[in-house]
Amino acid sequence: MDYTLFVQRELFPILKTYKFMKKVAALSLILVLTTLTTASWAQFRQVSTNDYATSRVTERRFRKILGSDYNNPQVAVPTQRATLVYDEKPLRKRRKKTTVDREYQQSRSEAYPDYERPSHLIEMSLRFAPNAAVNVVEGVGNYQGFATNGTAVRPSIGVSLDYFFFKDRYAFSSGLWYTIKRVGYRIPGSYGETRWNPGAPVKEGVYNLQYVQVPLTVKLFANNLFPTSRLYIQTGGVLDVKLAEKALMQSTNAYYQVAQRNGTKRQFGFADAAWLLGGGIQFGLNGINAVNVGVTYQRGLLEIARPGDLTVRNRMVSLELGFRF
Repeated sequence: MDYTLFVQRELFPILKTYKFMKKVAALSLILVLTTLTTASWAQFRQVSTNDYATSRVTERRFRKILGSDYNNPQVAVPTQRATLVYDEKPLRKRRKKTTVDREYQQSRSEAYPDYERPSHLIEMSLRFAPNAAVNVVEGVGNYQGFATNGTAVRPSIGVSLDYFFFKDRYAFSSGLWYTIKRVGYRIPGSYGETRWNPGAPVKEGVYNLQYVQVPLTVKLFANNLFPTSRLYIQTGGVLDVKLAEKALMQSTNAYYQVAQRNGTKRQFGFADAAWLLGGGIQFGLNGINAVNVGVTYQRGLLEIARPGDLTVRNRMVSLELGFRF
């Protein structure tokens, strides 16, 4: 009984004190370890940030945003290498490029004010083009011996439209032209006769064919070769629709006379197509008006003669004179 009272009065307070001190010691140890770990990590992070670069791209971004001395804030003056690589060299290039571009634009605006940009998206011009037509003629059967009969000058007049689809250098060119083409034959003397006579004199047959032409071409301009002028080339296709055909010198036109006896009214097809290639120079008068002088070549692609045994294709060279307004 006395022993139990002794334990309760003497030993229990000691055990409670021991347990309390044990908990305090454990908490103190945990706090010390946490403080040491945090300090070590902070020191390691500082050393890693200052001494080791993650990558060149990251370093460039840091220098661009924070400055060349972002690693050492106490140093206010950047090093010579950092200044050369990250500061002066790009600025020098940009400054030089900006100066060159400004001088170039200023020289263009002062020397070539008329052709810096097109005055209108669509430009219209009147066109007059005398042409010399040459025919390619081949015949078989009843038309054996047919050949071309020289060349002659015929007129062409109309309106041209240029639609600029890229600055003032590239344009889609179309229009509406009234053009007369000549077709001439050298015909054997026995053509249309019932008997073959080798000594018969050579005959002729000449026609004028009237067409409405619709060009579908592209023009490419070479700007600023001259102060107020520029060269151009033109290529594309031309569609022809025949309006009329007329026989010339009907009293001596053997081809026409034979056709009349046979009751044939039309000797040529109603349409033709050609490939166009040309070039010239445009003289600027002011910001809007200009004069065009050029040469074009049209190569016929279709056979225009109606008889199946006779093949006729047109070739035409034109001197173009135009006024843009």
